[in-house]
Amino acid sequence: MKKERYQIACSDFFDHFGYFPHDPVYLDDLNNEWSDVLEKSVKDNFDYTIEKYGTVPPEHFGLPEIIID
Repeated sequence: MKKERYQIACSDFFDHFGYFPHDPVYLDDLNNEWSDVLEKSVKDNFDYTIEKYGTVPPEHFGLPEIIID
């Protein structure tokens, strides 16, 4: 099964930023535009989906500060 361009762009975005972008409501109508934004975000190392599509990046990455042993 061939992956769509936006699926590859979304996977690359996740690999680069560590979280998934918020998908637009009408993804079918915006496949090329959506893919362009994701690819540009990865290329520029800046998440353009935050302003354009309302992505909320997680506030915390990595292990918690307090580890209970």
